[in-house]
Amino acid sequence: MRLARRVTYGTLSMLLATAVAQVDFWPLSAYKLFSGVRTDTVTTTRLVATLDDGREATVGRGPDPVLSPTQGFLPRLPDADPGARRVMLTTWLEEAGLDPAAVRELRTEHVRRVVDPATLTWSETVEDVSWTGRVGAGGEL
Repeated sequence: MRLARRVTYGTLSMLLATAVAQVDFWPLSAYKLFSGVRTDTVTTTRLVATLDDGREATVGRGPDPVLSPTQGFLPRLPDADPGARRVMLTTWLEEAGLDPAAVRELRTEHVRRVVDPATLTWSETVEDVSWTGRVGAGGEL
């Protein structure tokens, strides 16, 4: 009975501390829902996969139930533990419908998106590539 209480209170305390401190670490989240300021300019990080045939695919576009809420972990990908990074990358690729075995390289890009007030269309500019990982022998996966 005491063990069950310790586990329950410990789990709840960990979830509460994560939310109060506003930190994200896999698999916990700070529960950031609508706290961002909305402007005509947005800076985001995206994951891009280069496939074996040379095509590129952006991982995580659209309202995916796994990819959308976990995109906040992308900026921390370079500093993640290799085992945790492997789990994150494999999960994201599979959820995006990509076979991890068919991916040659992955990279995270910092992207600046600006909306045109007249047409309400977004334009994107890649500001920099913050992380690059190889897939396959000697790579991340």
